[in-house]
Amino acid sequence: MYATHADFVRICQHEGVAPAELPADCAPRTNIPSWQGTARGDNTSDVAVLCALGARDVRAVDYSDFEGAELIHDLNLPAPAAWRGRFDGILDSGTLEHVFDVPAALANIVALLRVGGRVIHISPCHGFANHGFYQFSPTLLADYYQANNFANLRVYIAEEQGVDYESSYWDLVELDPQRQPVLFKSRRRLLLIVVADKTADATGDVRPMQSYYQQLFATLSDGQPGNPPSASLRDRVKRLLPVPVKTWLRRWLLGHPHGKPWGGRRLGRLR
Repeated sequence: MYATHADFVRICQHEGVAPAELPADCAPRTNIPSWQGTARGDNTSDVAVLCALGARDVRAVDYSDFEGAELIHDLNLPAPAAWRGRFDGILDSGTLEHVFDVPAALANIVALLRVGGRVIHISPCHGFANHGFYQFSPTLLADYYQANNFANLRVYIAEEQGVDYESSYWDLVELDPQRQPVLFKSRRRLLLIVVADKTADATGDVRPMQSYYQQLFATLSDGQPGNPPSASLRDRVKRLLPVPVKTWLRRWLLGHPHGKPWGGRRLGRLR
């Protein structure tokens, strides 16, 4: 966590969330050994944050115990049977991109969640070259959880906040049968945020086809022309505009309080 516990409480108050009092055995400061005695030593811990948000028991899974994880396991391999269906929630805030076998790691997440449990991913999407093995396209996790019968799927892209600008976020998945690929560029680092709930019918071993092409191929089997649906008037206008004009409009819309960027629906601002 890159904030003190007091900072975290102020963020909660700004968002209208009332954090709970920490249990007596939950320290508000970081539990990362290498941060002790440094400028990050006063930061809060992930355990403190999750307990303040209502968690009763927080366990970390890691490849080794060098940062004090309680559960040691290589996520490239199937998780132990005793862990299956044990967890109400799984938070992946920067792990998946470091696991070479992504399908195996996702199958582990599904196996560890109980029915009704929720998974939250916060993963690199753009601008994190050499951070991990991967940077993820939104359609990867969206199509995976949709194909494996998860519910309440939400997919967002967040621009990392810098010194001289405010970040924005967009909901990129409407989950309607006609949704089109959203192509976007940014000079800023982008994070992919995915939320999904495990249903009683959920699976973890279905390898999805990218939904856009699945829809496209379905039109062929129905005897329809194998072309994408007709472009909207907005899309046709976009194709006619010179690139510099589109770039200027995109930047203006991103900075406008009521603007909608090309290809995404503006939801709000992160300050």
